[in-house]
Amino acid sequence: MTAAAIPSARLALGSVQFGLPYGITHAGGRVAEDEVGAILADAKAAGIDLLDTAAAYGDSEAVLGRRPEARSFAVITKTLPLRRSAIGPAEIDAVAREFDASLARLGRDHVEGLLVHDAGDLLAPGGAALWAMLEARLAAGQVRRLGVSVYDRAELDAVSARFPLALVQLPLNALDQRLDRDGTMARLAAAGIAVHVRSVFLQGLLLGDPTAAPPGPAAAAPFLRRWHAAVAAAGTTAEAAALAYAATRPGVERVVIGVHSRAHLAAAVTAFAARPVLEWAALACDDPDVVDPRRWKERGG
Repeated sequence: MTAAAIPSARLALGSVQFGLPYGITHAGGRVAEDEVGAILADAKAAGIDLLDTAAAYGDSEAVLGRRPEARSFAVITKTLPLRRSAIGPAEIDAVAREFDASLARLGRDHVEGLLVHDAGDLLAPGGAALWAMLEARLAAGQVRRLGVSVYDRAELDAVSARFPLALVQLPLNALDQRLDRDGTMARLAAAGIAVHVRSVFLQGLLLGDPTAAPPGPAAAAPFLRRWHAAVAAAGTTAEAAALAYAATRPGVERVVIGVHSRAHLAAAVTAFAARPVLEWAALACDDPDVVDPRRWKERGG
């Protein structure tokens, strides 16, 4: 297949693997700190200049704060998830204190972006007061862009109707095309809201061995067979195809990926540049039991 024209989307380096074991197909645990430093140096040399982290990602913020290689990167982090039925002064104060702690762990006086980690915190009673506190941090120069991390359109529509978002992080991949197919991506682009895409490999499910029994939910098996057949027919790799889908959606500013080694990063950078073209629509899966990892354990997957 011919390669598509390379759009403006760029890679961002996720850091959850630096603070926690993560990924259904990776059994190696969290990345050693010396390896983190080497990964960061290689990422910078490859033109990556943005790190994505969160207070909830184990020790990732502290690891990044200790590594001198991280100092030349911009950083996006996330608020303390509250998950309360109502947000009052005590909860807002807890989020404020945790953001101060994030800055201290990162060794910075500001971050490029601050995302509300759980959209429900903004939708609960008192969410407007929480947003007002975050806007005060924006006005003080501690944050350059405010936004939210969402899982689905319902969350995004509810939050975007109430708050002036500058940045949204959302899941999207070659199986989970829901927010692309329903026009959400195009609508965000038209509104000038930057989109950072995560879960492009579906927690590694799209990168599994096509000859082995697939991990994850049993219902994913036929979709994964179709995925691997399409990748083989295109003469490309699963990683290149997955990255190409995410990077060529409308309005995508960054594709957030996590890596667990320097070799993994090098392969991802090469794959990101390949941009193969597949028949994307034929690969879509609308079954939430397959495309939403939160449901895998619930369904015994």
